[in-house]
Amino acid sequence: MTIDFGAACSDLFKTKQKWQTLLLLSVCILIPVVGQIVVMGYLYRRHAGERAGIPAADFDFSDFGEHLQAGLWPFVSGLVASLVAIPVLMLTMLTMFLGPLLAPDNDAVVLIGFAVGMLLYLVVFAVMILFLTPVQLRSGLMMDFKAGFSKDFVFGFVRKVGLSYLLWFVLLNLMVIPLALLGYLALFVGVYVVAAWGQTVAMHLLFQHYDLYQERGGAPIPVHPALLKVLTKPALPPLPSPGPPPAP
Repeated sequence: MTIDFGAACSDLFKTKQKWQTLLLLSVCILIPVVGQIVVMGYLYRRHAGERAGIPAADFDFSDFGEHLQAGLWPFVSGLVASLVAIPVLMLTMLTMFLGPLLAPDNDAVVLIGFAVGMLLYLVVFAVMILFLTPVQLRSGLMMDFKAGFSKDFVFGFVRKVGLSYLLWFVLLNLMVIPLALLGYLALFVGVYVVAAWGQTVAMHLLFQHYDLYQERGGAPIPVHPALLKVLTKPALPPLPSPGPPPAP
């Protein structure tokens, strides 16, 4: 299979109440931390369900708690995994300041130090994304924190599809950044709309690469049954039928 970037960009708009879903996801982005977890849980539930034959459902605030529970696993596993990389990222930034400290009057040394530090930062950040993504994917689908840290799966995912995912991830961010700048002009509100859309595209790309990983011989991830539960509103009781008119 080939990665379909157009399908990733348009996936959010295939449901009946697509604009309402985009609006509600944008509202969730406004909520610190918890909102991000809810959006992540909704997208994991949506894509896992589609691969099990469940049609994609629009976002509904009445399912907030269900999405929060689903998104908690990939969020926590990703947070813990990133704690390993953050100190390394901070060390790469030190080289940006070595030039001004060692030779404050030498512009060439300052520029070289900044360039080397930025390059190291980008390399470490790319490696972090490569290894963080499969941790979150497995933890999210299994709804199990410990399951995300499977060395066989993480290294297998990186080896089979890691470079492809990283390139598409970079392309997406090159699109989202200028769109977000335009969102600032729309009374700042557009930034959250772009962020919500960008997150849906990134998740679609991730699951496309998961499909590609399986096509290339990777083992499928067992999906937790709770993630496949169809969330439906309780049906309203039928209205009583009008009885016969009272006798005169």
